[in-house]
Amino acid sequence: MTGEKRYRTLSRTSDLALKIAGKTQAELLENSAYALFDVLTDIERVQAQEKLSLEVDGVDRHDLIANWVRELLYLFQGGGYLIKECRLREVRESYARGEVSGEKFDPDRHEIRREIRSVIYDQTRMEKTGDLWTAQVVLEI
Repeated sequence: MTGEKRYRTLSRTSDLALKIAGKTQAELLENSAYALFDVLTDIERVQAQEKLSLEVDGVDRHDLIANWVRELLYLFQGGGYLIKECRLREVRESYARGEVSGEKFDPDRHEIRREIRSVIYDQTRMEKTGDLWTAQVVLEI
């Protein structure tokens, strides 16, 4: 989505809702990775130094988006990785496979702007509306 905002945020007391859009399901998932890490840190300061493969599935598209963002969040929480770029190679209704690029968190160069605890599964969903894919991802902060 060149020249357009990839997502918007809606803040509440203990959670943060991200409204994400994409022209394709793959672009929507890529934009969700961007949104997550842009909320978490200053994504412009992250460098695409290391590539990691990522494969996620779910029982349906709602489960897929929740699991996708959970897996991305786990890369940071469990391994300290900040993601700069995301490219999907294969996407189906309930499956996504691709590659993410980024680097390990460096406290001298990166600032964590917002602590994210988890993805709130039951409020996260993905839909196709006309020619646009949209998603709502709710994060516990």
